[in-house]
Amino acid sequence: MRHASSGSTLLWAAGALLALAFLCPVPSHAQTLPPLPPLPVLPLDSYEPAIRGPIEAAYEDAREHPGDPAREGILGMVLYAHEQYEFAAPCFVRAHAMDPGEGRWAYYLGRVRVYMGDHEAAVTAFLQALELRPGYLPAQVMLAQAALEAGAVDESFAFYEDLAAAYPNVAEVHYGLGRILAERGQTEAAVEHLRRACELFPSFGAAHFALAKVYRDQGEAEKAREHLALYQKDKTGWPTLDDPLLADIVALRNSATDHLRRGIHLAEQGQLVEAAAAHEAALEADPRLVQAHVNLIRIYGELGDAAKVEEHYRAAVEQEPNRAETHYNYGVFLLSQQRTDEAADAFRRVLELEPTHADALNNYAYILMTSGELDEAKRYYRKAIESQPDLRSAHFNLGRILVNQKKVWEAIVHFRQTLTPEDDETPRCTYALAAALARVGAWEEALKYMVEAEQKARARGQLELLASIEKDRHRLEQDGNR
Repeated sequence: MRHASSGSTLLWAAGALLALAFLCPVPSHAQTLPPLPPLPVLPLDSYEPAIRGPIEAAYEDAREHPGDPAREGILGMVLYAHEQYEFAAPCFVRAHAMDPGEGRWAYYLGRVRVYMGDHEAAVTAFLQALELRPGYLPAQVMLAQAALEAGAVDESFAFYEDLAAAYPNVAEVHYGLGRILAERGQTEAAVEHLRRACELFPSFGAAHFALAKVYRDQGEAEKAREHLALYQKDKTGWPTLDDPLLADIVALRNSATDHLRRGIHLAEQGQLVEAAAAHEAALEADPRLVQAHVNLIRIYGELGDAAKVEEHYRAAVEQEPNRAETHYNYGVFLLSQQRTDEAADAFRRVLELEPTHADALNNYAYILMTSGELDEAKRYYRKAIESQPDLRSAHFNLGRILVNQKKVWEAIVHFRQTLTPEDDETPRCTYALAAALARVGAWEEALKYMVEAEQKARARGQLELLASIEKDRHRLEQDGNR
């Protein structure tokens, strides 16, 4: 099964059944099935108003038509959509037993079992789903993941290898292979697959974390720090497959928190107009959802809609006046509008509420620096770094102040902290370090970093910066040859 393709679906299902027979044998539909669990009794009074309506409607429909697999399956879908997994599971068990030719019920049951932590049962369900929907990629990936979590490591690895051969550009597959290889101590192969997972989906938080661990074990401290920083940037980032069955579940979600989660995801993807609409929908479902107001301050700020920013800032403060995030997001907007004095007031308010808020300390220090209050700015930058040691912009600007005050060796220490992660800021930070080293006469090291900055700026098409670096590099080469 080493070279399975998307067309070899029957081979895949048969091989999967054989590989996991010891773990979870799949009963034939011709055999006598165990008694069905009863339709669950739902605690309707405990649900928030936004989700009670659709759940109650599907529940009553299923109860009025007992034994109808479509209606009971739809009830399971509605419950799944609103994260009521324990109640959804028996609905899918019943629907699959009553309609054994419809693979979606087994697939949904497998996913629900994963959420419930019952990975062996999930494996059984995914195998049943693949008997009915051979080659359905999301089910194959979920099967490999569930097998791994169930402890069937060798079988999981075989599934992942087959998937990697058939679908080489699926980030989750490379992540699964990387995890297993790392546990087996095959670190070079693990790095290859985990790096590929990160390349395919750059915000794959779990893959960056796993890769950081492998690099740490290899003694590659700088690479480990780089990927740990990327993990910290997006801890929950996870790739998505084209999954029409899951899309049917997602379409049923309409609670305030679902809208909020969708809005946050859209904002992370840079789809700000759509993110704003999702947040507004969340507020329509639940006007008390302060977090939606708080997020909209930032979203509308990035969209440049000042009136909406003010509207949601007032609403958030009215409901919860002492939430630091509200004042921070508003301060960022004010700073973008060059309303510096008001922004300073907002950041001071944040620091009254959370004295160690690193980003507020950093932004307030920036206002002080640009106002010429360098010693006070320096003090706040140091506080920001104390609160968050890897806060790159704080190290960079503190370094600039120290260079201005002719404390260049101290500045160099801070510039060295800005070289990771690798992104659009790296060329500028590398350039600053090179320039500082040149000031203290460390010509050889300065030239090394100047060349590195030049290469990075050219690779990223930063032409204006590149021109400055090239000019200084030529000067360095001349000074070093004197």
